Amino acid sequence: MIATTQALQDLLDRSAIIQAVQDWGFWRDNGKWEQLRNAYTPDGLMTTTWCVGTADDFVNHLVEAAKKGVQRRSMHFIGATTVQLNGNKAIAETRMVLLVRGILQGVEVDVTNYGRTYDRFGKHDGRWRIKMRVPIYEKDRMDPVDPAAIVKLDPAELARYPYGYRHLAYLQAAEGARITPDLPTPNSAALERLYAEGSAWLAAACGAAG
Repeated sequence: MIATTQALQDLLDRSAIIQAVQDWGFWRDNGKWEQLRNAYTPDGLMTTTWCVGTADDFVNHLVEAAKKGVQRRSMHFIGATTVQLNGNKAIAETRMVLLVRGILQGVEVDVTNYGRTYDRFGKHDGRWRIKMRVPIYEKDRMDPVDPAAIVKLDPAELARYPYGYRHLAYLQAAEGARITPDLPTPNSAALERLYAEGSAWLAAACGAAG
């Protein structure tokens, strides 16, 4: 009976975490800023190509960009999620495709990035929330929206960025963003470190979700 009860609780927890990952994508893309903020624990951390800091910093930046009318046209397609549980802590890794539209050299372009999100989750006030999110960038490409348009990328500038997100970084840097170097990509030291630190965190005593 105890084993059955625990199995049911695990199922409910996994379902709640997967739903939280899905909600994040919808709230992020549709400007639901307070819901997005509440997707994180109060001490939540967020890493992207353009932001390394608290979740509040991340959301505040998006809010200010939206107020200025420069909200980036991006869409996050959320795929399959795998969840590891340990009491009130969990790690969720999720397939994701990021689509970003911008202007480069006066030409409207789309960047498509394939990767994963790696989330540490903690149970806060009875609800699963993201404690730390780090993206894993696998590969990307850039295409002009008008197939007849031509965009010439500087090979040296493109080569400055890791293979997994070089086209995304190229566009964002051209728009004035400061790019985060050495984010996790396949077979990178950063990815090994992310996994090792995450496993150690998950295995630690679960007195708190910290």
